[in-house]
Amino acid sequence: MDQQEYGRYCLAMGGEEFMPEDGEQLEAEHLYGFFQWFMPSGAGVERVFEPIPEGQLFLNRLRPIYVMLNPEDFTGEYVPGYFNGGYEVASEETLRKLGLELIVGLKSLFSMVPEDDESADITKEALQELACVQEVVVLPQGELGKLEQRAIQGTDEEDSEAIYEALGDLLSSRRDYDEAIEILSEAYYSIACDYWVAYYLQWPRYEGLQEAENCLYPYFELYRYGYNLHWTQTKLFIGKR
Repeated sequence: MDQQEYGRYCLAMGGEEFMPEDGEQLEAEHLYGFFQWFMPSGAGVERVFEPIPEGQLFLNRLRPIYVMLNPEDFTGEYVPGYFNGGYEVASEETLRKLGLELIVGLKSLFSMVPEDDESADITKEALQELACVQEVVVLPQGELGKLEQRAIQGTDEEDSEAIYEALGDLLSSRRDYDEAIEILSEAYYSIACDYWVAYYLQWPRYEGLQEAENCLYPYFELYRYGYNLHWTQTKLFIGKR
């Protein structure tokens, strides 16, 4: 099954109104918000992966996003458009522990990159930056947004993008853009409008990186608790916007 056939297979789950016209070229954008169709319980989502080789791996990875939803949010006239975390309480100790585990996991991932790899330079830079991160700081609600705003304005000299860039470059180099599941790339992103959540959920795709399959699990847990991250050259900040 190629991407076009698989995309039509997925859209058919929504009924005739979602089916493209004959001959229309499907793009990943056509499936933006696709996984929301199965909210809140996830019933029926297993059919999505039946045509995919090792589809059970993708299904197992995805199921927790439905478990984290609050069914009461879906009883009124308006329902959530994204998979929003934050229904469970996490202590500062738990949050710091997850932050430290994320740092260790990313170091392990970037250390797997050979010297002659196309991503070697950027991952080496990210490793150097991770080595300088000496503290995980949990912020009061709202403070993270202020850090992000200063980064956007370019007024925070400590702000760092190397880790984000290295992860994106590395995973992009390890995926097959011609395989059927590529058509779901926007569907994965639209789960939380968060690339790292999308990376984690699609991890079975990344060739040669399966030994590091849990490196982003701490990030997924922080997302599930409703928290976001902000990296600087010396600190990892965790907070809610």
